[in-house]
Amino acid sequence: MIFEKAEAEMAGERPHDPPPEYFFYLQYHVVRQRETELGKMLAGLDLSIAKWRILSTLNRLGRSAMGEVADFCAIDRTTLTRTMDQLVAAGYVERLTTAEDRRRTLLDLTDEGRSAYQTAVEAVIRFNDKAMRGVAGADVAVLERVLRQVVNNVIDDDAWARDILMFEKGAL
Repeated sequence: MIFEKAEAEMAGERPHDPPPEYFFYLQYHVVRQRETELGKMLAGLDLSIAKWRILSTLNRLGRSAMGEVADFCAIDRTTLTRTMDQLVAAGYVERLTTAEDRRRTLLDLTDEGRSAYQTAVEAVIRFNDKAMRGVAGADVAVLERVLRQVVNNVIDDDAWARDILMFEKGAL
């Protein structure tokens, strides 16, 4: 009976009387399982999920302040500083100061960091393809539209929501 119910649910059916938090419950498990499995893949490249997020963010945004990286990666500043120290020691990221304000530290990918990003992104794409196997492109578009709306609903700052949705610095 349990197997039949699970099989029916895998066919697209919702459990009988799902709880009100079911959408976010599923979303949490997708993210958690993806990060667990992706973390194993990235470990073979001497990266963690946090390191990957930072490399990906710097690749997308270019030279950025610590606060910007922390915000886009959704990583607390203490974790970011520790992880950034590791990325700097590995030669993937460099810390820079500007002549205008020597107190402000900017972060940028090194050539090694870009290479590490490129190698990792290929693994991430392979994993994402596996995760999305059997999901139609039209369904992905609907899901993205729904998630964009949820982001707009939960982020009160319109400029910040736009930056997150566009994955670019603009309104910050």
